[in-house]
Amino acid sequence: MIVENKLIGSRTSQSLFENATWNRIIEFLSQENTFMKNRLSEVIDQIHDRDDLALAEHYQNQFIIKDDLFDHMLHNLNEESEKWSNPTFISTEENIHLLQKTHDHLRDQMEFIEKDVAMIRKDYNIYLSKILLAFNAHSIK
Repeated sequence: MIVENKLIGSRTSQSLFENATWNRIIEFLSQENTFMKNRLSEVIDQIHDRDDLALAEHYQNQFIIKDDLFDHMLHNLNEESEKWSNPTFISTEENIHLLQKTHDHLRDQMEFIEKDVAMIRKDYNIYLSKILLAFNAHSIK
């Protein structure tokens, strides 16, 4: 029983540690999302090409979707942390198994989110660079 409690404690401790790490990552990604939205609003008036405006709208929509996703993930992470921190809830092997399954799913979601945001950020920065270079070329003429 003592060994079992130590294993549960270790598993709980590790899951709570990962959740805290993921919380910080989501908070950071949310701030980055805000910076990218603000940057887009700074340059949107300089965009006159219809295709470029459509792409700007696409990125704006992606940022809104990401905001919702980040809020949803923070909610899920906090909910899971509360369960891991509840000694009554984690007193049964069935609940621990369910929590571990949820935790593994959250880990997969975090991996996807990090890759997806990195790809969007890269594409967005390339897009803005192209737009601003074109704008600067027209301004110099």
